[in-house]
Amino acid sequence: MSFYLSVMLLLASMLSFRWPVDEGRITSTFGESRGDHFHDGVDVVCKDDKVYPVAKGKLLYYWDKTIFPLENEPGGGNFRILQHGEKLRSIYMHLEGAVPPQSVYEEKDVVGIVGNSGHSFSKHLHLSILNMDRQSVNPLTILPATVDTMAPRIEDMYLKIDDRYMKIRNGSDIRLTRHYPLLVRISDSITGRENLGVNKLKAVFNEKTVCDVEFSSIDFTSSGLSVKKKNFDELFDDEGYYKIGNITYRDGLNTLKIITSDFAGNTTEKEFSCSVTLDMQ
Repeated sequence: MSFYLSVMLLLASMLSFRWPVDEGRITSTFGESRGDHFHDGVDVVCKDDKVYPVAKGKLLYYWDKTIFPLENEPGGGNFRILQHGEKLRSIYMHLEGAVPPQSVYEEKDVVGIVGNSGHSFSKHLHLSILNMDRQSVNPLTILPATVDTMAPRIEDMYLKIDDRYMKIRNGSDIRLTRHYPLLVRISDSITGRENLGVNKLKAVFNEKTVCDVEFSSIDFTSSGLSVKKKNFDELFDDEGYYKIGNITYRDGLNTLKIITSDFAGNTTEKEFSCSVTLDMQ
C-alpha cells in the first residue's frame, strides 16, 4: 500500500467521512476520460439535492455567480472549498446559488444545492478531494463503500490507423505496415445505467506487461496532470478508449490479456489473439 493511501485511510478513520449527498448515485468516477483530460473527482446525483460536507471543515474559498457576476463563470460553476484538518480539502462544484456561506461547516450543515452551473451537461454534484502534496485523491478511498457487484466489461479491441479505428476480432488475421497503437474499450457500471471508468487496468502483450495503472490519484505538475507519471494522452485516446502502452508486434501469433477492476474489487479478465503479418516497407 502506498504511503499517501495509508495516510488517506488513517485520516478517514479519524475524521469519519460521509458522502456529500443522501441516497446518492454515482454517475462518473475518478480518472475517467473527459476528451482531453482526466476527470479529477466523482459525480453524484440525489433526490433532495442537498449537499453536505464530507466531514467537519472550515470554508477556505468559494465562488457564487450571484455574488461575483462574471460574464465567463468558472468551469466548476458555483463552488466551495473546505479545509479538513491540515491534510485534506474538499471541493463541491456546479452548485446552485442562494445558500449563504458560513465559516465552519458541521456534517449536518448544507454546503449548497446540487445544480448545473459552470461547464455541466446536467444537474449533478462534482466532488474533488485534494491533499497538500499537489494531488487530487480518488474520493472513493475515503468515503464509505458503496454496494457494487457488477464487474467491468472488456468490450472491443482496436487498431488506431491514422484517424480510423479498425476493430480487431479475436483470432483474426491482419497485415500491418507499422506498429499501430492498440486500444481497448472498457466500461463499468454500478446499477446498469451508468457508463463509468475503471479503477485498475493491466495489459500483458506477448507475455510482457505494457500497461499497469491504478487511478488512485492525479498529480498536478508543471507539465500538466498525470496518473502514475503518465499524462492523459498516454492512457486515453480521443474517443475515451484505453491505450495499451507501446506495442511492438511480431510476425505470427500475438496475444493480449486485459485485467481490469473497479473500486469495489470486481475484476474481469479477457484474452485476445490475432495472427499478424508484418509488411514494413
